Amino acid sequence: MRLAWVTHHVARDVDESWMLPGGLGGAELTDAAMIEQAPTDISVDVIHADDWEQALDYDRVVVTGTDLLSDKAMRRLADTSPLVWVHHEQTPNAARRELFAQAKPFVTMSREHSQVEHSWSDVPSVWCHGHIDLTEIPQSDNKQTAALWAARNHPQKGLLAARRWARAHDLPLTEFSSVPRSEVLESMASHEYFVFLPQAFDSCPRTLIEAEAAECKIVTNARAGRRDEGPLEEVMAAQASNFWGWV
Repeated sequence: MRLAWVTHHVARDVDESWMLPGGLGGAELTDAAMIEQAPTDISVDVIHADDWEQALDYDRVVVTGTDLLSDKAMRRLADTSPLVWVHHEQTPNAARRELFAQAKPFVTMSREHSQVEHSWSDVPSVWCHGHIDLTEIPQSDNKQTAALWAARNHPQKGLLAARRWARAHDLPLTEFSSVPRSEVLESMASHEYFVFLPQAFDSCPRTLIEAEAAECKIVTNARAGRRDEGPLEEVMAAQASNFWGWV
């Protein structure tokens, strides 16, 4: 099967200037990790949003980034009954609703994210947290009594709230932004707390799953979507198989 993966979350070139220094953001990592899990009988070509018309010649279409798609593009892609997997809260729009309604299936990042998108589109969805290789998460028996915040340097990501929480609990706070993922994971292994207090809805922060795998105590709020209940290894092992089963 030839599959077109339509998105703006995967860079055309690893040196593109919009990428974070030292690594990629959560949406980019989510797409790249899932594409790596594609079955051997599926050939995946990444199609940038600007080139969406190329996707019309493929056997199957996956759309993960709608932000840069025009209304015309979303309506035309909807005609292909694509798998649509959105990674963050979407902007309400008639063409976007049509894309979601015709998707087979429409996929969000978490139960909470499903509810957010359903509230305006009236389109139900299944959800997928993305693929995370838990064996990449370092472990440590010697955690320091300290907190870690690691995210993009954006007000939505709650750095000021994390500082207030750490101050209120008399804990030192390590702050990481625009650093290699490997460095963040190493710090998760050595910190007792991981603090993420988003100021707006965040669909399913992969850092919360990584921090849980590193056995951090999670400090978050209701604005953060969470993984499904159940043993972490079992829940995460099901993500890629579920996704590619829907394809």
